[in-house]
Amino acid sequence: MEIIRDIIVYILLGALLSWFFYYFRYKDLIGGFTGGTIVGLLGSVLGVLLFRKPFTVILDFLQNGMYISNVDLFTGIICGYLALFVYNKINHDKTRKDY
Repeated sequence: MEIIRDIIVYILLGALLSWFFYYFRYKDLIGGFTGGTIVGLLGSVLGVLLFRKPFTVILDFLQNGMYISNVDLFTGIICGYLALFVYNKINHDKTRKDY
């Protein structure tokens, strides 16, 4: 049951980051909001796997998922954001025109 909750948190984290890029910053992501969600999800998961140890001392509260889940929220947000940033740069930093 705990692993299902963690998967849901990762999906929501990817969707939140995709929303930030796609709807808030009006960036034209390849695949739109769904493509951004997938890239944000992958970036969050990879970031947590690769960078969790350096942040453990500093950000204990966020790394414990605010005591709701086992997901490292800080590293997930940072690395998911970086993944979407690079994803946007691959698409030549295009801005959507559908205001």
